Amino acid sequence: MLPAVNPAPPDPLTPMMRTLLILGLAVAATAVENANVPAGEPGPELREVQAFAAQVTVRNPHPRGVKVAQLDATCACSRLALADKLLLPGGATTLDIAVDNRNRSGDQSLRVTAYLSDPDLDPIEIDLRWRVKPVVAVDAIAPADQPLERPASPAWRDVYKYVAHERPDELHRLRKRIRLSCPAGEAPPGGLRVEGIDYPGTLWRFIAADQGNGSWLVTGSARDPEAVAPEKVSDERVVIRTNHPDKPAIELILVTTISKEAGRQALDPLLPPPPPR
Repeated sequence: MLPAVNPAPPDPLTPMMRTLLILGLAVAATAVENANVPAGEPGPELREVQAFAAQVTVRNPHPRGVKVAQLDATCACSRLALADKLLLPGGATTLDIAVDNRNRSGDQSLRVTAYLSDPDLDPIEIDLRWRVKPVVAVDAIAPADQPLERPASPAWRDVYKYVAHERPDELHRLRKRIRLSCPAGEAPPGGLRVEGIDYPGTLWRFIAADQGNGSWLVTGSARDPEAVAPEKVSDERVVIRTNHPDKPAIELILVTTISKEAGRQALDPLLPPPPPR
C-alpha cells in the first residue's frame, strides 16, 4: 500500500491576483523617481500647442526626515505644485509640473531644485525632458545664411525677439530676415501662407515671400533707407498673420535703437538696449 499523500494547501491567490501582483512588482522595479523618464531615454513628444504636464515621484534620499523650503526651476515658464513638503526618511511625494510649449521646438529640458530647510543637506534635484514639434517654426536667418532650410544652430531657432542698433544716417543697414515653416504633417491644406503683416510703426517695412518649398521668408528693412532718423529706442510689436488654424497670429518683439553710438556698444539681445546719449 502506498503511503497517503497530503494534498497541497489551496493557493490563497487567485490567477487574477497573482497576475496583478506580478505586474505591480514589475512597475515598482521600473518606477522612475526624481525624473519623468529614465536616464538616457527620450521624453515624450508634444505639439507646440500642447502644454507639457507631468507628475513626478520625488524621493527623499536622506536618512532623516526633511522639509522642502523652496522649489526653484531653471525656467520661470514652469508651474510647480508639491503635494507634501514634509518627507520621512526615504519617503516620497509627488510634484506636478506644467510648461507652456508655445513658441518652442526641439529638445526641451527643465531642472527643478527642491531646497531643504536644513542647510547641511543637499537639495533634491528633479530632471525633466521632452520634445516639442512646432506648429509653425519661426527662425532668424543670419546675414550670410541661406533661408531655404531651418538654421542648424538652435541659437537661431524659435526667435521671437529682434534687436537692431544703427546710426541715424545709416538706416539702410536695418535688416532682419525671419523664416516661417511647418514640419511634416503640420502644414494646413494647400500649404502655409502668410496672409498679412501688421506693423503700426513708421521706421520699418516688412515683405513676405513664398520660397516655393513650403516655407516663407519675411524680410524687414528701413521704410526710407535714405532718411536720417532721430535718436531714440523703439520697442514695437510685429504681428505676422498666417492661414494656420493653430497659429494664426505670430507676434514678434522688435527693439530698435537709433544712436550715434551704434557700432561702439556690445548688445545682448536678451537685455534692454542702452538709451541714446
